Amino acid sequence: MSKVLRYIHIIVLVILLMLPAIGNAGALEEYEEAHKLYLAAAACTAVYSDRVGSIARDALEQDGWKIESYVGRSSQVDARFLVAKKIQPGTTVPFYLLAAVGTENIKDIKADLRVGKVYFAGKTPEEFTANAQRKDMPDSVPKVHEGFNQYVQASLAAQVHEEVGNAQKPLLDVLLENKERKVYLVGHSLGGAGVTLGGARLLDMGVRSEQVEVITFGAPAVGNKAFRQRFDPILNVTRVVMKGDPITQVLQKLVGGYEQFGQEIRWKAPEGEMSDSHQITSYLDLAIKNYYQKRQQAVLTGEFSLANEAVGTAEVPRVYVAQLKNNLPEELQEEFLYMREALEDEYRSMLPGYVLGITDEGKDVFQKALALGCKWVVVPEIQAYKIKNEKDCFYITLNQGVYRADSGEILNAASYGSSTRNLTSLEALIHDAKTMGHDRHDWLISSQKKEEQ
Repeated sequence: MSKVLRYIHIIVLVILLMLPAIGNAGALEEYEEAHKLYLAAAACTAVYSDRVGSIARDALEQDGWKIESYVGRSSQVDARFLVAKKIQPGTTVPFYLLAAVGTENIKDIKADLRVGKVYFAGKTPEEFTANAQRKDMPDSVPKVHEGFNQYVQASLAAQVHEEVGNAQKPLLDVLLENKERKVYLVGHSLGGAGVTLGGARLLDMGVRSEQVEVITFGAPAVGNKAFRQRFDPILNVTRVVMKGDPITQVLQKLVGGYEQFGQEIRWKAPEGEMSDSHQITSYLDLAIKNYYQKRQQAVLTGEFSLANEAVGTAEVPRVYVAQLKNNLPEELQEEFLYMREALEDEYRSMLPGYVLGITDEGKDVFQKALALGCKWVVVPEIQAYKIKNEKDCFYITLNQGVYRADSGEILNAASYGSSTRNLTSLEALIHDAKTMGHDRHDWLISSQKKEEQ
C-alpha cells in the first residue's frame, strides 16, 4: 500500500506540473518571472542574521552573487539591508538586488507600532525629512506609515556605492547616469514596506520608472489612498501574499486609512510543515517550487531546455550521475520531484563533465556509464527521519557514493544532513546539496587519488 500511495503522490504532482503548460504560449515568460521571484525570496532570506539567513547567503555567494551588507542607524530604527550583484550571462550589465530585512529586534517592533501617518514628498533626503515633520497636511496628500518612513530615512544614511571604472559612485548616481541599469528592491514584512517606500523615493529623486522594480513578500500596506493614487501608475510593485498571512492586512483592519497597491500574487501554503504563513522560509519554499513548476512547463512546451550532459574535454573525467534514490517517508513524497530538480541543478553547476541519468530503472548504471564514456558513477540517495518529540520535524539526509564505472569499486562515500526545525524539507535538502557542492573538491580529489592507487 505504501508503494501505491507513493506512486499516486508522484503522478498527481506530475499532472499538476504539466496541466498549466497545455496551450500556454507564455511559458518562457512565466518561467523568467518565477526565476525572478525565486531570487528575490532568496535575497530576502539572506538578509536575516539567523542560521537560515546565513544558509541563504552562502547559497547565493556559491552561485556567483557578490554580496555587501549595510546598516543605516538612527535613534528610532536600524535599517539593515544587503546589495547582491551578478553579471548576467550574455551581458555586461549587472543585476542588482537590494534586499531589506524584516522585523528582527525590539527597534523594528517599535517602528512597526508607530502607525501614525506622515507627509511623503520631496526630491532630496533633507526635503523628505522636513516634509515628514509637517503636521498641517490634509489626508488628500500622500501620507505614509511613520515607522516605515523612519526605516527608509535610516537606510539613506548607509551610502551604497558601485564600482564604475576605477571610481566608486553612489548607486543612486549610477542609476541616474546609466538609464539601462536597473535595481530590484525586495523585502519581507517590514523590509517589504521599506523597499516600497524606497522605490517611491527613487522615482521622486529622478530615477526612471523602468529602472526600479519592487518585489515584496508578506508586506503590510505603507500609505494612504493619495499615496496609492500617486505611485500605483508609475511604481512597478509585485506583492506576494501567502493565504492566511495576517501582516498584509493588519494596518487596514486595526488602524484604517491604509491601502495596498501593485500586482498581487497569492500563494497557498501546504498543510503540515509550515505552520506560520508569515515566515520567510514559507515564502522561499513556495518560490522555489513555483520556479521549478514554471521551468518544467517551459521545458514541456519546448520554449526552454535543460542540459543533461556537459560538453566533455580530455582533461575532465566524465561522471555519470545516477537517478536520485527516493527513500522518503510518505509524509514527504510530494517534495521528492522538487528535491530531485534541486539536486540535479547542483550537479550541473559543480561537475564540469557530468551526465545525468534520466532513465536508470531496470538498467545497469555502470554499463550505461561506460557506454557513455564515463569514468565514475555517482549514486545519490535521499532519506528523512522523523525527530522524536518534535511535531512535523524531520532530519533530511543526502547520501552519495562515488564508484569506478569499470569495476564498481567504491571510491568515496559521504553523507550530508539538516533538520527541518528552521527550514522546510525542500530547503533542508538544498542546504545538503549546497554543502555537498562546497565539498566537491574534497571528494573529487579523494576519488581521483583512490583510483590512482
